[in-house]
Amino acid sequence: MQELYRFDTFLEMLDPLRGSYRCVVFDKKVVETFPKKSRTRIILDIDCGTLQIQAGIQSFGGGKYFSMIGKNKLNGLTYEMGQAIAVIVYLDPNPLGVEIPEVVEALLSQEDIIQRVWNQLSDGRKRTICHKVHRIKSIDKQVDTCVTFFEEERQKLVDKGKW
Repeated sequence: MQELYRFDTFLEMLDPLRGSYRCVVFDKKVVETFPKKSRTRIILDIDCGTLQIQAGIQSFGGGKYFSMIGKNKLNGLTYEMGQAIAVIVYLDPNPLGVEIPEVVEALLSQEDIIQRVWNQLSDGRKRTICHKVHRIKSIDKQVDTCVTFFEEERQKLVDKGKW
């Protein structure tokens, strides 16, 4: 993996109105050096491999950016707010930042219309359907969710005159 930045910092927390997430904060000048600036997908390596998290970068305001660390990503580790951490930021080799579920891959290979819609989606919309499907256990419900999602996205493209 390509290393983008390395630094020591403190684990911070977004204010309760923003969701009380643990986060790693970056200065704007650091984010400006990343290949796609704030649109770069990254992997945070915290404390020399103790925790590795795929993440995006969001604006914090005031010339700062942050990446969130959800509680479910801590895997039982007890990182507290204000705790000193060593962070290495790597370029995520997966531009989506999430694995494409088997159901989505199968539909993409079998349905030309779904493939055509997929090719016109932003990475963010692709992540949305991947995350939705990963949360569903039933294969039938996964397929139904995908078909509904892709039909809605196709209709959006029709409405915009891009279909």
